[in-house]
Amino acid sequence: MNDAIIRKIKKVVSGNFDKSFDHYQEFEERHHFFADLALRLAETCELKKGAKILDIGCGNGASAEVLSRELECRVLGLDLSPKMIENGRQRIKDTRIRLKVGDAVNPQAVVGEGEMDFDAALYNAAIFIIPDAAKSMLAASACLKPGGSLGFSFYPQILSENGVELFPIAFDRCALPRPKVQIITNYENALEGLRKCCKEVTEKAWKRPFSEDFLVDFFSIPAQSVSLFPRLDYEERRELVPKLFAALKPEAEKALIVWRMAAGKVY
Repeated sequence: MNDAIIRKIKKVVSGNFDKSFDHYQEFEERHHFFADLALRLAETCELKKGAKILDIGCGNGASAEVLSRELECRVLGLDLSPKMIENGRQRIKDTRIRLKVGDAVNPQAVVGEGEMDFDAALYNAAIFIIPDAAKSMLAASACLKPGGSLGFSFYPQILSENGVELFPIAFDRCALPRPKVQIITNYENALEGLRKCCKEVTEKAWKRPFSEDFLVDFFSIPAQSVSLFPRLDYEERRELVPKLFAALKPEAEKALIVWRMAAGKVY
């Protein structure tokens, strides 16, 4: 992927998230999802109380809030979307949390030379929208103490009881075109990038029962709906999301929503 394409992708991603900050807040207040996912990622990374965390792709700070509240962590969050950062700054009054606009591939520009001593760098539901993910993880690892943790949680899988991926089935049943690419960086490439930075990598999965309400709410967020219907405007996407997941009613009772996680200690 050349530099011009990467710049274009980042501009589009930032724009999508600029339109999403209020949707994310409403979603999190209803489901407490990103907080729960952050704690599971923290467990995968073996974070200890009082850790100093670099939260890359922090959004409006939902992960940072729970890490500070539950683990007394000090968190520096960075995100490409100015409006997500602005929303988080207005909402969060916790002095252990700082949120800054920054590019995931150059965290040093936000961190500063005197602060390259983080215990962990986390990508909570963010690594799959970073086009130069391996480069970002390498840069993030340079911000860590020796033996610091590097980890990510990933885009959801929707799996039948037999482990069959249900996204394609839903699109086909609705006679809707499948997106050529649902995510920018796939799991295998993200994992490969992590392994280049870490001695050993641990993989885990958080499996949740299928919930049509949860999926509709999650994928109705503008920045998430675009992964399903990239060529449509937001109102069209929002109308199609319920139809897509309603098509999976035959599998709903036994299907799972699976969030994969991976983490390791840096060299």
